[in-house]
Order: sequence, then structure tokens, then C-alpha cells
Amino acid sequence: MKYIAIIDGQQVEIDFQTRPGGVEANIGGRVYVVEAAAVEAGVFWFNWDNRSVEIAITSAGDGYSVAVAGHQMTVEMMDTRAALKKAAQHGHDGVVELKAPMPGKIVKLLVVEGAEVNANQGILVMEAMKMQNEIKAPKKGIVKKIAVQEGLAVNAGDLLAAVE
Repeated sequence: MKYIAIIDGQQVEIDFQTRPGGVEANIGGRVYVVEAAAVEAGVFWFNWDNRSVEIAITSAGDGYSVAVAGHQMTVEMMDTRAALKKAAQHGHDGVVELKAPMPGKIVKLLVVEGAEVNANQGILVMEAMKMQNEIKAPKKGIVKKIAVQEGLAVNAGDLLAAVE
């Protein structure tokens, strides 16, 4: 499953698969195979690379407060679709990357690189699960990059376009 984690304000992509007795996680491009177990409600034990780590997690507003080895951090987790929706609802400075919310196929490009777009203007059409979805600009700006072409199959989390 692919997720976006916002850890103390930093966005990190996480893709993980459960395995018997643990988890295999790709975090920011690095792969970790971790033995895991729930100790009690909100407390988890992980063994990674012969290191034992206990993590305490409590709800905190829209996210979680996570304590690891005496360090406290705020973490917000969301799937790629929720992250895309959240990005569209907030003003952004700089470049905003639009990523595929699920596996699919690019049906039609609606703009070209360098085009000026308004917030919520269609950038491309993607077909997923036999439905066509218009991927829209999260803000007013200029399309800096179109990373796909018509007919291309994409995976969840793949870069589609970037708007500045």
C-alpha cells in the first residue's frame, strides 16, 4: 500500500507490504524489512537489522504523536488519493507534483508543458477501474512538466505532471 507521511512538516512517500511476522517498507526510496509486533494499544515493537525499537503512537488532531527512542514527532498519514485532494485544497508555493492516485492509463493530455492553468483546471484524463478521472491543477500556475504521454500505463504514486 502506498502512503504519504508528513513527519514534522516533511513529506515522505511510504510503500509497505505486510509479511508474516512483519513488514517490508520502502521509505523515501530505501527498503526496510522489519519484524513487528503490537505490545499493547498504541505501543509497537520493531526489530530491524538486529536493533530492537519500541514506538508509542497516540492520536493528535489530524495525525499522530509518535515517540521513538525518546524523540517525539508529529506524523500525518494519508493514501495518495487523500494527499492529492489535500494538496488541491491548500495554497502552494513553488512546484507541486501531481501523482497518480491509483494504477491506470493516461487517456488524454489536456494541456502542454508551459501552459498557464487555473486552480482545478484539468491537466489530463486518466482511466482507472474502467472510469475516466480528470486530474486537475492544485493551484493557478504554469505547467512545468508533463511526465506522461497518452496511452501510457501508470502505477499509483507515479509522477504525472508538475505545476509551479
